[in-house]
Amino acid sequence: PPHHQYFVFYKWLEEEFKADIIIHFGTHGTLEFTKGKEAGMSEECFPDILIGNLPHLYIYMVSNPSEATIAKRRSYATIVNHLSPPFTVSGLYDALAELEDLIHEYNEAKLQDPNRARLVYDQILEKAKEAHFEGESVDDIYDELFTIRRSIIPKGLHIFGENYDEDSLIDFITFALRYDRGEVKSLHRLLAESREINYDEMMNSPAMVIDGKSYAETAGEIEEKAREIVAIALRSDIKEAVSHLSAPEAGDFQKTLEFGLKIAQNLKRGNEMESLLRGLCGKYISPNIGGDPLRSPEVLPTGSNTYQFDPRLVPSDAAYIRGAKIADDTLEYYHRTHGKYPESVGVVLWGFETMNTRGETVGQILRYIGVEPIRKNPWDVRLRLMPLEELGRPRVDVVVNICGIFRDTFPNIIKLLDEAFNLVSSQDESPDENLVKKHSQEIFDEVKDEIDDRMPAQKLAQARVFGPPPSKYATSLCDLIKFRAWNSERDLGQAYLSDMQYAYTTDAHGFKSEKIFKSMLSKVELTSQIRDNHDYEVTDLDHYFEFSGGLAKAVEVTSGRKPEMLVTDTTKEIIKTAEMGKAIQRGVRTRLLNPKWIEGMLRQGYNGAQHIQERVENILGLAATTGEVDNWVWDEIEDRYILDEWVRKRLEETNPWALNNMIERLFEANRRGYWEASSERLENLRNIYLEAEGLLEERV
Repeated sequence: PPHHQYFVFYKWLEEEFKADIIIHFGTHGTLEFTKGKEAGMSEECFPDILIGNLPHLYIYMVSNPSEATIAKRRSYATIVNHLSPPFTVSGLYDALAELEDLIHEYNEAKLQDPNRARLVYDQILEKAKEAHFEGESVDDIYDELFTIRRSIIPKGLHIFGENYDEDSLIDFITFALRYDRGEVKSLHRLLAESREINYDEMMNSPAMVIDGKSYAETAGEIEEKAREIVAIALRSDIKEAVSHLSAPEAGDFQKTLEFGLKIAQNLKRGNEMESLLRGLCGKYISPNIGGDPLRSPEVLPTGSNTYQFDPRLVPSDAAYIRGAKIADDTLEYYHRTHGKYPESVGVVLWGFETMNTRGETVGQILRYIGVEPIRKNPWDVRLRLMPLEELGRPRVDVVVNICGIFRDTFPNIIKLLDEAFNLVSSQDESPDENLVKKHSQEIFDEVKDEIDDRMPAQKLAQARVFGPPPSKYATSLCDLIKFRAWNSERDLGQAYLSDMQYAYTTDAHGFKSEKIFKSMLSKVELTSQIRDNHDYEVTDLDHYFEFSGGLAKAVEVTSGRKPEMLVTDTTKEIIKTAEMGKAIQRGVRTRLLNPKWIEGMLRQGYNGAQHIQERVENILGLAATTGEVDNWVWDEIEDRYILDEWVRKRLEETNPWALNNMIERLFEANRRGYWEASSERLENLRNIYLEAEGLLEERV
């Protein structure tokens, strides 16, 4: 329960200060996650006790409808949502930019001067080693550079009540038009087709050279052309924009640009400050669905009262198809690496991701076990068992790890998944072909003599969805990392086991089942999670190390082996699955170490520095739970933020507490064995820390 100061502060606001209304500013607070029922608060639930009889306005990020829904349900909030920060492309910098130039030179020399090409090839390998792209072919290096350069990243933070300036608006519409949306084709695809280029091939094989030019270079030209066309359409009109195209058919371009202009109009209609003032006057605030504005532009305009979409529509047909591809990709990767399929996959399933994707992870889970959802009508989903001949492989078992928000918002999906696992467990198939049935039988044999009237052994053996206990929403891992309250990595794995051992089925709501959970985790050989939101890379959000990292560490504790860890990025035009280490490197390169991202954050002063410090903390969490943070990452963090005098002075001026925390995290990384720092690096760090601490004491 909340401590007495927390409790009394809310009572003071209502009874002594006599506030007319409470505004919680920013995503998210703690009030809505205090103890009590999940929905339908009673007078004994802390959110109800704390908010009292005060009207409640909550300023919330538009891309986070899952937690906004909890704020509405549990603290009676009216939401005023706000826009994501403006976006830009990551681009390339330092050694990465030099590496791309060398590859362009190499492609050119291969045609004109083979001897020079061999020299440049050696330079590429040397530069790749310097940039930590070790042991990869030139094509692989180029593919990764292409992905980094085109990655969409935020520019700083959003300022409440402000809309995008003209350049940011042009960028936003250009990025939004990268994607196919039913009958509305991607602007970039249309531009590629007008040049008789296969767009999907270009995205999948950027290193391929056609007529002396790589697809990556062509994609860059198409991106520039798309931005030019969008700028003309916004500044003039669609007819003028289309006249700048050499395409024989203008109809598809017109439809796509009309869609882009509609997005721009809705974005400009954002009325965040006006909506807040309307709320303070007790007036109506228009509702609208929430989600990633690039992925789902229908969430615009902001200033709306966020609601989530109908949970009965999960999984959508498109989400199942994309989820099935993710499952196939992860199994193909594992089979290619190990020569066999995994017996069981650990999957992280969030409410946040499910609302944004309409259920891609749900589709992934169903595909692993060979079940297909058949929608009889928009709100009625039935399950079809795919024959093994059609599936073409064994039914791979799944341990589903949910957060509390998923539990609260998608009880229908918990029921659907439970039915799917029961269906598969009941089939007359061999254990080698049906690993769900095999494991259910093994677990039943373990627990059949442990009679519990609340949960029959047969039902418990078929449980596959686990999460935190009722009224709790996550694990203790974030706090353990934040407050340095752990001694060994085993502590983190044990904490995850303890916090997530509660089974959710059609008949059980948070049934404590440590033995079953441990048994299921001991069979996991592969873990998977989706990255679905442009606002967050795996390095930007502590919940990634909490859930993906925590799950992997719990598997290691129970089985004695480290599972393969995969992350699938569904924010791009082409779905891409990568190892956790690659995903961490990409997040570090596109954001934390990127001068463009750093400058954007530093412009935001105190809050920007706080966001930088949080990312460094997340890197430590990822190192502790995944073991996939390379030593060079810590070196680069020290170089970028501590040894770079200009950046360090900016941090000292705006938020010296964040700077001190970052230095302390570097020392902690070294002390815990995640960073093998040279004595010279450590000495520099100590001197700067003492100086920064002295300045902080003077300031306080």
